[in-house]
Amino acid sequence: MSKNIARSAAGIAAMIAAFAVIGGAAAQETAPRAEPTVQYATPPMWRVADGDSEFVLLGTFHILPPNVDWRTDSLKAALAAADTVYFEVDSSAPETQSVATRVTMLEGFSQNGALLTTTLDETDALKLRDITRSLGLPITAIDPMRPWFAFLTLSVQFIVQQGFAPGAGLDTVLLAESHTLGKELAFFESIEEQLALFTDLPPETEKALLVLTLRDWENQTAAFALLYNAWRTGDVDAIDVMMNETMRDQAPEVYERLLVERNIAWVETLANALDDGSGTALVAVGAGHLTSGADSVPALLAAKGYEVSRYGDWTSTPANDNKAN
Repeated sequence: MSKNIARSAAGIAAMIAAFAVIGGAAAQETAPRAEPTVQYATPPMWRVADGDSEFVLLGTFHILPPNVDWRTDSLKAALAAADTVYFEVDSSAPETQSVATRVTMLEGFSQNGALLTTTLDETDALKLRDITRSLGLPITAIDPMRPWFAFLTLSVQFIVQQGFAPGAGLDTVLLAESHTLGKELAFFESIEEQLALFTDLPPETEKALLVLTLRDWENQTAAFALLYNAWRTGDVDAIDVMMNETMRDQAPEVYERLLVERNIAWVETLANALDDGSGTALVAVGAGHLTSGADSVPALLAAKGYEVSRYGDWTSTPANDNKAN
């Protein structure tokens, strides 16, 4: 695995934000902050259509500051019109958090008693201690973890320290609203499938994710701010560069597992729904899946012959507009 996988701190942080069910369990409370001014967001959105169906794709940010207003008129209209609302996973199901807790307790900690600080080299072990201290976490809680779970825990706690909250994530709020509105709900993955993306990583890969994140830690704050701003303005090109480019170029095996394989599976589900008859849907998945890249969900749907174009409001220039002939 390439040593450059974590060169993009924003990409690593975004990867973590995509698994808020895990992150919510790992995050610790921080001191209350003064109520900030409301920020307005125009999340990336796409329209996908055939002769009798129209699906709107919404790129989400799974952990958000509580003061962000992302309910654009276009998004409100898409939700109102949707017969079905799709999400990655049912984070509201009573069993979801219990399954996440059970799996992380069984698979998130070293089974042979090895401590991270003894398996890392001296410099990386010191960095782990420093980062853990800066996040307000006890090293005794992190040290027994497997590298993948320590990687998730540190990264999510970093996001929380920036004033973000798992409970304020777009998916979490939109799922609750969809329940209230009586929408038909559909989910692409189970919590077990999402967790397996990490628990089944080869040992050298999960250790590399942790080590290289430790070594790139100083870049996290600025890079994550840039990524968040790209999402907030609907800049699909910037999101693709910051979230996916490093994985795509330097760690293709990780990119295939976390992005491409899942995108292909989701596109098959959506194509079947589009072909089954007339209808409308809103599809809310992580923004990294809805970029301008060739492996994105919009691009894969366009390749199947559906009409695909940018939808709604955004600040950046439209990208990857396609229309089937």
